[in-house]
Amino acid sequence: MKEFWDKRYAVKEYFYGTHANHFITTVTDLIINRANILCVGEGEGRNAVFLARHGFNVTAVDYSVEGKKKALALANQNKVEIDYQISDLENFNFGIKKWDAVVSIFCHLPVEIRADVHKKLEKSLRPSGLFIIQAYNPKQLEFNSGGPKDISMLYDDSMLRDDFKNIEWLKLENSLSEISEGSGHQGLSSVLSGVGRLIT
Repeated sequence: MKEFWDKRYAVKEYFYGTHANHFITTVTDLIINRANILCVGEGEGRNAVFLARHGFNVTAVDYSVEGKKKALALANQNKVEIDYQISDLENFNFGIKKWDAVVSIFCHLPVEIRADVHKKLEKSLRPSGLFIIQAYNPKQLEFNSGGPKDISMLYDDSMLRDDFKNIEWLKLENSLSEISEGSGHQGLSSVLSGVGRLIT
């Protein structure tokens, strides 16, 4: 899969565009000032750069070297800095009580590692830290607007509630949304959007 993403990101075009995911822009005001934020599966950096522009300290992690190159170029264009780490999520050191917020936008993990990675993400949040997620849900298989075609990699409410035992969900809802993010996400889409707060 690393080779797949490196090849996808190696072109000049930003596959998912350079503008932040719309859901992120609607919940930014919930994040505390000068927060330390981790963006997982960040790819070409659009969300990390957006958050850095809003004054947050942002670390991004992805295993695509080509994604990192484009993310740092985008950060430079926007006159901000992001810390971009190259790693797969299975082996990344998320830390313990390190982040004020963790952002996961269309980061669909294989079922073999998903629950374990999510558990580590939960432990990496500081008290009252936020977990912000948008992902395709199983109904997305009816559309051709983006996302995995493997139903085991699509997310639903019960899956997230099981994976994040200590998260209180402030928002967790499914919706049909018209998404326009580069050439990678285009058209009517079935998504699950959530904001949760660590309660322990």
